[in-house]
Amino acid sequence: MSTYNKNRPQTIQIMFNSIAKQYDRTNAVLSFCLHRRWNLELVKKVQSQQTSHTLLDLCAGTGDVAFSYLNQVSAPCQAYLVDFSSEMLACAEEKAKSFGKTPHSFQYVLADVQRLPFSNQTMDCATMAYGIRNIHHPLQSLQETYRVLKPGGCLGILELTRPENKFLQIGHQLYLKTLLPLLGKWLTANENAYQYLRKSIHTFIPPGELEELVKTAGFINTGRYSLAGGIATIITGFKPMK
Repeated sequence: MSTYNKNRPQTIQIMFNSIAKQYDRTNAVLSFCLHRRWNLELVKKVQSQQTSHTLLDLCAGTGDVAFSYLNQVSAPCQAYLVDFSSEMLACAEEKAKSFGKTPHSFQYVLADVQRLPFSNQTMDCATMAYGIRNIHHPLQSLQETYRVLKPGGCLGILELTRPENKFLQIGHQLYLKTLLPLLGKWLTANENAYQYLRKSIHTFIPPGELEELVKTAGFINTGRYSLAGGIATIITGFKPMK
């Protein structure tokens, strides 16, 4: 049984710090590299067409989503990568060096996404990939995101979910219970972290309920997009123009 529990956020922080250096390689193996395609799908749905704008990447991890976003836009973008794992942000900062000369700028923010250190209506778009299922109070994080987005700003959430098809469910559960922990242990020497991952996917609310939670936070014109038969899901929403 995993010792990690989102009701005790400090344990989740410890977990991500412990696996940060192996995180990218592990994600590639565990998702069969599908996560890169999913990240790009998320980016395409929230991509701003403004000449200059700000991106808020929540639960940014090692920065994969933020950097994928910046690779898709040519206009200067100020990207704020927010995570409560200092080791994850250190990996993101190291990865950013590969950009070389770029019109974009980066800021790495060690913070709890339930209490964002930004003023009201300062961000143009926000992303959160593989993070909301780890948050103690997900609605609070959504309300905070709503607060800091400008009117008309877009939120995109990408999360691992449970497929609805019964045959896919069987294969998915088998993978989560057997192969996932074994691969996680082999790649990171931390089997507990991937036992937690299995449990967090299994117990998190279904996509329809997550979309309703996004609406409850105040977002409108929401969308829900199933990926790989429901193994992952994107939820989008917009802050109303006022």
